[in-house]
Order: sequence, then structure tokens, then C-alpha cells
Amino acid sequence: MLPLISGSAIAATLLILIHFFGLRLRQKLDFSHIQFLTALISKTRSVRRINNYLLLLLRLVFVASALGAFLLFLFQTRNNSAVSPDKISVVVDTSWSMQSPSVEKERSKAETANDAARDILREVSNTASEREISQGTEAVNVPEGQTTFTSSQSLVDDLGNTSRSTTTYLLSDFQRATFSPEILKSLPKEQSITFVSLGNEEVPNIYIDSVWLEQPILLPNSLAGISVRLAGSLQGESSQVKVSASEGEQLLGATQVLLDPAQKAIAHFKIPLNSNTEKQITFSVEDPATAFDNQYFVILPKPSSVHIKVNRSQGSNDPIIQAYKAEPAFNFSQSANNNQGLWILNIPANGGSSALATGIKSWVNEGGSVLLIPDAKALQSTVSFLANLGLQGVSEESKEIGTKPLKQPDMSDAFFRQIFEKEVKNMKMPEAKPVLRWQSSFHTILKFTDNAPFLSTFRVGNGNVHLFAAPITSASAIVAHPLFVPVLYQLALSTNASKIVLSHQPNNGSIIVPLEKEVASKQPYALSVAGQTFIPDQRVRQGQLFLTLPKDLGRPGFYNVLQEGKTIGSIALNIPRVESKLEAYTVEELKEILADHGGNIQVLAPKERVSLQKQLQKETSGSSLWKYCLILCFLCLVVEAIILSTKKSGSLI
Repeated sequence: MLPLISGSAIAATLLILIHFFGLRLRQKLDFSHIQFLTALISKTRSVRRINNYLLLLLRLVFVASALGAFLLFLFQTRNNSAVSPDKISVVVDTSWSMQSPSVEKERSKAETANDAARDILREVSNTASEREISQGTEAVNVPEGQTTFTSSQSLVDDLGNTSRSTTTYLLSDFQRATFSPEILKSLPKEQSITFVSLGNEEVPNIYIDSVWLEQPILLPNSLAGISVRLAGSLQGESSQVKVSASEGEQLLGATQVLLDPAQKAIAHFKIPLNSNTEKQITFSVEDPATAFDNQYFVILPKPSSVHIKVNRSQGSNDPIIQAYKAEPAFNFSQSANNNQGLWILNIPANGGSSALATGIKSWVNEGGSVLLIPDAKALQSTVSFLANLGLQGVSEESKEIGTKPLKQPDMSDAFFRQIFEKEVKNMKMPEAKPVLRWQSSFHTILKFTDNAPFLSTFRVGNGNVHLFAAPITSASAIVAHPLFVPVLYQLALSTNASKIVLSHQPNNGSIIVPLEKEVASKQPYALSVAGQTFIPDQRVRQGQLFLTLPKDLGRPGFYNVLQEGKTIGSIALNIPRVESKLEAYTVEELKEILADHGGNIQVLAPKERVSLQKQLQKETSGSSLWKYCLILCFLCLVVEAIILSTKKSGSLI
């Protein structure tokens, strides 16, 4: 501003000097008679009169413009002083997506945000009485490379807790996957907030979307089949992606998959299980352009087997026992100490004892599963026994109902997903004579052709109760069917499938860790990594540990779970997959979403080679009309100088 005023003052001084003390440019003309000048003198007087009126108008405009420039400048200065905030808060988004590349080459969004935060504080230090950079709700220094698992909702909640007299600058990439329109609209309308959008739609990102086991149980001295699903963000063309698996420094395998835009690809690995210990496996994807989420950590639990407990009177000819004994993944025991397995028993014809019912309830409450098989002659006592277990709505089937065929299974059901490699059409199904019937259940696995259930699952306590509608003996037609053994295996394997947790993605900064055996202790659980120990906010309920991760715990990897200083297990923390989806809102889209907030929320995107503070001043100050008034003053002086110069150069007197 000062150079502009100084330049205008110097120019005005020069023009005034020319106006009052300009040199008369005289020219000598030789004429034979003065009569030839009469017409010229008359014309010169008319032009001089017009020039005088024009000079009067220009000088009036000059005076009005100069006065207007002074008043507008004074008004804007007072206005800016009146709206200057008493407190300025600069909030830098520290989520994982901020580690992706920014518009500036070879710099991350977090680095750009840190520089912009310093720029804001440096420029406003003369007008703000109190300054701070906030990360969440705590006043800290500019976060250098620090990343947290904090959600966008908690970030917006922290902004809502800021006082109304505070002007807040929020620097983020505003991902579509994390900042929903509802979250953005929940911002307080009375508070002054400036969004600085750091989104970059030019650099694609390839990441690991999820990892899962191809079988629900891990057996000792075998190969664990693992599927790794890849996805892309902002991907414009197909690319070959290299994926590798390693344990520590040892490479376990590598493969390549073709990833098409807006699609997902699956890579398959076989990991050897040659010991009775858990394995910490790291899957890596080759994506040098966006490297912050190239690794995915999983923990393979110890190889184990499924516990089978049998109370059947069929003896060695029992087809169910024969089917389970053919697979080494199942072991038999009559002990009731281990409730994490499958208990197979016939429904007692006399209704059973109260001790048996209590034992079954305890089994399922501990997470075990029960497979109930009715007798050929179901009585009312059978129905009463099932009702006592919590299976409501079960009744005796009519004696007039004979055998009827089973319906072909629904291969889209997740229960049958891994039974057959490909869909079998026109499968010939066996027949069975039902003795029980029911209307509803948690999940019906097999049905008769009239849609009456044949095998269903009921949720009881923390476990499952599987119920057949017909007895299963060596003479049953279903025993010889190819579907019989796979269905039995799935019933047993599903008992342990829910217990295997390969990794955790702390969405909203929270995770749930299953506990094998809850030990009563006043000492809290802790997480440790690389010599550091963290004690998160926590609570234990129904054999699960609910943890809210502290903000200074933001690194993915393997963590040990401690209780009373002893390691009781380990977990793998990964970057939430939503952080890898880099599609962001544009400035125009953010303005449209926040249109209801009026002028309290402003949105801008940093420009290369332009100070962010200058952009902020332009947005907040608006157009400076006093500058246009000065320009008009300058133009008036220029035109006046031209008129006076023309007048003096052509003067004859």
C-alpha cells in the first residue's frame, strides 16, 4: 500500500509542476499580412473555452476521487480493525491421508499444511492478541510428520468446542470418504472458520483394501491360504501391481495382479505354518508415488484344531462321527472344560435333565456351538426341551407328512461360498421325513422344496444352536449325498471362524480386541511397541476389550497387549482403508455444501508461488475501492497534463 501511495504522490507532484510551470513552446511564423490569422484566432478561442471547461471538470473529479480514496481507506481500515479476532486457532488435520502428495512436487499435504500454518501465524501476529496452533483440542507446536487415527467427526467436534470469538483456520484435504456432507454441515454457524483445502486429484493411490483367510481354521504344519484384495483411488488407467508377503526380513512370496480403474483385484498367498506360534506377516504393495499406505500388517494366530464333543448313541457307525474323524482338524473329547467347540447330541426323548439343559446353556454362553438332532419320534417333551434352551416357535410336525425332497442350496449364501469351487446346477437332492417344524430362525441353511426348514441356526447367548428337522442315522438318504460332509465341516469350522482377528483398523480411533480368558485385575491393559508403552481408555465387556487409542499413538504395525506388565498377546494396527481413498471435495463443492453458513465459513485452495496470507487477505478484505479512486486521480492528472501541454504548445500570445 505504501509504495502505491508514494508513487501516486510523486506522479501528482510532477504533473502539478508541469501544469503551473510548464515551458511555453513558441514557434515563429512569417506571414505577409495579419489578415490570414483572423480565422485561426477565432477557432483557437473556441477550443480554449472547451479546454477550460474540461479542465474544470477534471479538477472537480480529481478532488472528489482524492477525498473518496481517503474516506474509503479510512473506512476499510476501521472495518478490518473491528473484525480482527481476539484469538486465532490454526487446526491442522493429522489423519493419514495428509501423508499423500500435495500439489507441490515432492511434498506431502502435511508438510504443505505446516508451512501454511506458520505463514498464517507469522502474518497475523501484528493483529491477533493471542495465537495458537491446535491439533484436536490441545495447543501444541506445529505437528511435524505426526499422524493420528483421529476421525473427521472428532475434528469437527473440536471446532464446535472453540469459543465464538476465535477465528479458526482448518487445513485439510477434505476427503469425500471421511468428511461427509452431514459432518460438514454440523459445523457451528456462528463461528468464523476458514477452510484451506489441500486436495490433490492428480496423483493416484494403490492400496491394500483387506486381507482374509481362505479357510476358517489354521492347522499345524500346513499352508495357510490368504487373500489380499487391492484397490485404487484416482486411478486413470490399468496397471500391473506387485504384492509381496514377508515375516520380518524374510520374504515369503510375491506376485503381480492387474488392477483396473474403479475395480478391485485379489492376490493369493500360501503361508507355511510350521510351528505352534503366531506369525506376524507384512503385506506390501509397490506404489512409489503414494507410499504412506503401502504396507498392511496381519497376525496369523497359532495353528489349532476344532474341539468336538459328542453325545450320540449311534456308536462307531454314526455317520456324523465318521465324517469328523476323517479330518485331522477335528479332535474329540467328552470334557466340558473347553467350550470353544461344537457339541453334538441327540435331543432327549424324555425332555432331558435340568443339568443337561444348564450345561448346554453354559456351553453356548461361552461362545460354543451345539448341533441338535431329533429322535425319529419327536414328542411334546422334545419341544419343551428346545423351548427351555431358548428355541421358541418349534413344534411337532404332522404325522401325516411323509418324506419330501430337499431344495437345492442357495450358492450365493456365505455358508456355501467355500464348499464348491464352482456352482453345481441341477443337483439331485435327497429326501427326508421331518419330525419338527419352525417358522423363523437366525439363518436357515437347508430347506425342503416347500420352503420348510431342514437345517437352521438359532442365536442363543454368545453361541449358535444348529437344529435338524429330521433324524440323522446311517440309513438317512442325506448321509450318502455329497453335500453332507461339507455341511458338517462348515458347522464345526464356523465355531472358530469368528474368533480369528487378523488385524484392526482403528476407525474413529477405537478398536475391539477379543480376550481368550478374561482375568479379573485392577491393572489396566496397555499397548507397547519399540520400547514405548501406551495405556488407552478402555473397558471390558463380554470377553471383549474396547480400546480408544491415544492421539500420540498413530503408527501402524504390531503391538503387544500387556496386563500387569506381562504380554498376553499381540495385535496388528493398520491405516483405516477410508484414509487411502483420496478423492476430495473441490473448493466449489465445499462452498455449495456450506452455503447455509453464510459468510462465516470461507473456503480457498493454496496457490503455488502465492503467499497463503495474501490469499486470506484478499478473501477477507474484499475489493479495495480506495485504490480505484487513486487510479482515477492519476488518470485525471494525466489527461489534464495532456490538455495543458497541447494548449501551451499551440499558444500564439
